[in-house]
Amino acid sequence: MNKKLSVSELLAAYKRWVISNPNLVTDIEVVATCSSYFVAGKINKSPIVSELVYSVSKLLSMFNDRLIREAYDNEIPYYGLREQIKLCLTIIHYSEVFVELVVKRQWGSRGKWTIATLLQLFKCSSALILLYRYKEVPIAHPPIAALQRRKFTEGKDTDDNSNAFFTLRRSGRVMRRVDGAPPVALRDWQPVRVKDEFSPHVVVKDLLYAETIHILKPLAHLVAMRVFGTKAWKQWLVALGLDVASLKLFNRHMKKLSYEQRLEISRRKLGLVLYLLRSPMYNGYSKNVIESTLNSTVKKLPMMSFLCNPIIHYLSHFQDIYFYMWAS
Repeated sequence: MNKKLSVSELLAAYKRWVISNPNLVTDIEVVATCSSYFVAGKINKSPIVSELVYSVSKLLSMFNDRLIREAYDNEIPYYGLREQIKLCLTIIHYSEVFVELVVKRQWGSRGKWTIATLLQLFKCSSALILLYRYKEVPIAHPPIAALQRRKFTEGKDTDDNSNAFFTLRRSGRVMRRVDGAPPVALRDWQPVRVKDEFSPHVVVKDLLYAETIHILKPLAHLVAMRVFGTKAWKQWLVALGLDVASLKLFNRHMKKLSYEQRLEISRRKLGLVLYLLRSPMYNGYSKNVIESTLNSTVKKLPMMSFLCNPIIHYLSHFQDIYFYMWAS
């Protein structure tokens, strides 16, 4: 007689499968995420299904990352207030577009902008806590990065001297391991030095100001759209001006930042290109240039029609949904 498995037993079996097959799990997640782009506009001409597939795949990937980290990490994970805030911000990062689309379908544009404002208020207040209480500079997007599973499970995602020290979860202080100390004759009795590490407790005021501007930009842009309209140049310039001001302050102290921090700043600089795809720049200038370029490519390279034609067809549709300046 077959017994029905309980929810806890199914969850335990799923955990064992994820931990035993991290590479296979990664491949399935990639396929699921990519499928969301192919679904867009093809099911009842609604992007809601596409966003649902994308959000679920990303959230499941984040859950699997946690399972793998807990299984392979030598230290017991600590989930304090800082980690909980990052978790909430990451969940919103992956699902906010889906939530906005659902609300817009049920309650129209008024409901959409209401939920967008509430989400941004929560995101900004939470990010300010990370900034001023935990000195998280800059705050990554998303705050919890995807785990490099192959390196992590194979034990290669470590530093040259990572076995000689560990970091306290609460304070972030670096401590030397008892069994990781060098012989007495070779000791210099100096604090542990971690390569390419930026101390979270030594933060220049310019960096705090720069990150504060970046955090408050979404709210400032929402207010500007309310005052000037969603298609006006003034609201576009407000967001662009705040982004440029934040990046200029960061540029003064790039040498003091770690590799990961410089990578996040570079991502933000690259994000400035998206202003070409945002109203009113897109409607007035970029749209014609992009479409003419894609059409010219199709004429010169016929096989490119399979790639370019869907982009031309859905570009305005995607621009209306995804390219909010305050969501970048």
